[in-house]
Amino acid sequence: MADHYSSDHVNSISVQDFEAAFGERLSPYVTEQISKYSFEYTDFTSEEKEKLQVKIIETLLSLNLLQSGEHRLDQWETGWRENLELFLRNPQNIDLIIPKYFNKYGAVRWRGELIRPVSEKFEFYALAIVLDWLFDKYLRDVDAIYEFGCGTGHNLLRARRVNPNATLWGMDWAAASQQIIMLLAEHKIDHNIQANRFDYFNPDDSFRIKPNSVVYTVASLEQVGARWENFIDYLLRNQPTLCIHVEPIAELLDSNKLIDYLSIEYFKKRNYLEGFLSGLLKLEKQGKVHIHRSQRTHIGSLFIEGYSVVVWSPVTAT
Repeated sequence: MADHYSSDHVNSISVQDFEAAFGERLSPYVTEQISKYSFEYTDFTSEEKEKLQVKIIETLLSLNLLQSGEHRLDQWETGWRENLELFLRNPQNIDLIIPKYFNKYGAVRWRGELIRPVSEKFEFYALAIVLDWLFDKYLRDVDAIYEFGCGTGHNLLRARRVNPNATLWGMDWAAASQQIIMLLAEHKIDHNIQANRFDYFNPDDSFRIKPNSVVYTVASLEQVGARWENFIDYLLRNQPTLCIHVEPIAELLDSNKLIDYLSIEYFKKRNYLEGFLSGLLKLEKQGKVHIHRSQRTHIGSLFIEGYSVVVWSPVTAT
């Protein structure tokens, strides 16, 4: 009968656990970042897990689940404007630009299981460690860093921690995003940060990416569904040194496992990023790109494992 009740035992994700999930030793920098956050959690009982799975299935069967796409620009504008208005009242409080979509349901994904986080910021912190790992590895020696679909720009401030000299660029289709980043510069929260409007669906070729630069996206390219080719073509024309994506990647999940299968179905229902890794693999066979890394991080929210990693670079024409 004990299995019907939540476990009182508190677990915690360690440095070694993250290393096992990411598949490599972590640097002292990332290890230090992990020590700053709480990754405590308790296990759900089998009955609780079943109820959560039923909730996911009910959501998938709902007729009211919103799809991503161009039609949602106004909704993103509204969301980032809420952060902007809060930030305007207290521009020294960086926490006010953190998006509000983290940890809505009191359950997150870790290594193929649903767990109950102790901290309300568990998912935010877990994603932060994914970014710290990638930024530490790839961003330290570049001259410019571009986040496409940057939203409030909060990830760019994390990038700054590993690279004090690069020009940071926040690219987003919502005007409120550019206004937030202008405030970050105006209030000297960052000394070298800029913003520009950018639409994944209609890339602006007049905006050129500088040499020795890294481009990255975090749960934003997901919004284009199957229409990612325009953006990749734009990147190939601009030849950044490296491109990093932390996104929902169905190709990396195992559809034979229920929890992964439900994530993949949720990607489909929401019209999230589709065929992206498969498309990059085709481009690699054509000699146009080189894929350095494609892997899951085993971290996600209730509905999806949305933080898989793909790292690639354009192949320079000779």
